[in-house]
Amino acid sequence: MTAANVVTCGRILLTPVFAWLWATGHLQAALTAFCLAAASDLLDGLLARALDQRTRLGAILDPAADKLLLLVSFLVAAHVGALPWWLAAVVIGRDLVVAAGVAILALAIPDRFDAGGVHPTRLGKYSTMFEALTIGLALVGGGRANGPLAAWVAALVIIAFALALVSGLQYVGRGVLIVAGVAPAPAPPTRAEPA
Repeated sequence: MTAANVVTCGRILLTPVFAWLWATGHLQAALTAFCLAAASDLLDGLLARALDQRTRLGAILDPAADKLLLLVSFLVAAHVGALPWWLAAVVIGRDLVVAAGVAILALAIPDRFDAGGVHPTRLGKYSTMFEALTIGLALVGGGRANGPLAAWVAALVIIAFALALVSGLQYVGRGVLIVAGVAPAPAPPTRAEPA
């Protein structure tokens, strides 16, 4: 287990703690936990590069930890009324569709498709970034944002919704093109890497 993977596992373990803190109204502690989780996302990437510890396990764990944190965040945010349920449904639905698409491709064309070679698109990265910003600002507002903060949260809700929808359609389109043989399937890693 590399140092980067240990940090990623820490983020996974921190996620339910963060969710409990927010759901029970401990907003300052929840914000601290969310910031620690966000910082760990930067740290594990830096460690993997600086220590040359890029691994297949890390390539799976890191995005899984990110998605888990966002999934739980949107569920709690909707539960406490900090964000609308429809936004949580769109964001989570997009991720479920993408995950199902990867599984379908792996089963449908196993000779041409390696799930380990799947990487997010630029639009997908922007979507994740705005989702995290939306959660962070909603958490700062504690679900009772008013004035300028409420306007910022509302703007981020619209941007996060649009990016989740468009990036989801982009991933579905890529999947269709891969199955049709028009676009190349993700290539497997070029060298074997330790877990």
